[in-house]
Amino acid sequence: MPREKSSPAPVTAPAGIGFEPLMHADLGEQTYAAIRMRILRRELETGQQIPIDLVAAELGVSRTPVLDAMKRLAAEGLVEIRARRGCYVRALTTDDVREIFEVREAVELHGIRMAIREGRNVALARTLEEACEAMEAATAGDVYVDYDRFTEWDRAFHRAIVTSGGNHRLQELYGNLHVHLHIMRVHYFRELEAAIRIKADHRAILDAIRHGDLAAAEAAMSAHNFITRDRITANLAGDGGRM
Repeated sequence: MPREKSSPAPVTAPAGIGFEPLMHADLGEQTYAAIRMRILRRELETGQQIPIDLVAAELGVSRTPVLDAMKRLAAEGLVEIRARRGCYVRALTTDDVREIFEVREAVELHGIRMAIREGRNVALARTLEEACEAMEAATAGDVYVDYDRFTEWDRAFHRAIVTSGGNHRLQELYGNLHVHLHIMRVHYFRELEAAIRIKADHRAILDAIRHGDLAAAEAAMSAHNFITRDRITANLAGDGGRM
């Protein structure tokens, strides 16, 4: 008696990971922006694989813009492309954090030196004063009344110092660093950053720049950077050394 052919097992569609279909023309840029935003918001976790076909299907695009986005994100240090294994959200290690803060310090110190040596320190101080006042308004003592606004003006404070150096390549490098600094904020900064200390640090930097005191400005900037760096690396070490 002939054996009956068994029916193939039903194919179960993979679970989605939350992307919405894209609707506009510039699909390459939008694909990159959509994936990047999910990583920066930590909606895609450290070490998580990013399935190319699934992301393409959810965004309503072909594989090509997703693969192109992966290459751009890998260049920024947000994605790790593993040969024959796929693409993964890249973790930050304690060594990464140390190196990021060391580069940040070098770029910011260059901005301070150039502003003071070339006589732009008073104009820079006025810009920094505006940022300090806005950060003060976003807090009540050590309590963050509006944390997003606080961090926005914190970035503006540091960006003004970098811009004052007049070196566009360093500004671009600094912009790339801020991607990783943002990720650190999402993980650790809110718990680690005491508002009163940050405001005091910024005032010390501002006052030294206003008075053209290069040594004091350099010391205040270095201390401000490395206090946060050391707290983050200590927390990372306690969590196994990866973020």
